[in-house]
Amino acid sequence: MSIRGRGGRSALTRRIRYRSAAGKQVKESGFATQDRAIARLAEVYDAKKAAPRGQERAERIAKYGAVRFEEYAAQWKAGQRGLGPASVVHLEPLLNIHLLPRLRGRFHP
Repeated sequence: MSIRGRGGRSALTRRIRYRSAAGKQVKESGFATQDRAIARLAEVYDAKKAAPRGQERAERIAKYGAVRFEEYAAQWKAGQRGLGPASVVHLEPLLNIHLLPRLRGRFHP
C-alpha cells in the first residue's frame, strides 16, 4: 500500500494504490489530505483482515475459474517482469522435472 502526492500543485492530487482481495492492483485518487488517504488505506486494510480466510480464494476462483497448474504456471511466467535468460534456464527444469509431472491433471485456482 502506498500514498503519493504531487507537491504543492493541488489539494486533490493525493492518490493511493493497494491490492484487492483478488490480487489486482487498485488505484484511487482525489484525496484532499494525506490523512484522508491514510484513513482510506486503513479502511481497506481492515476490510481485508475482517474478510473470511477463504473469501480471497473464492474471489480468485470466481474471476479466473478452475485452471490446470500447467496453464497457471505458463500465465504466471508470462506475467513476470524482468525474467532474464538465466532465470528462465533455472525455472524451466524446476517446472518440467519437478512440479508439472506431480501436479499435471490437478486443478489449481
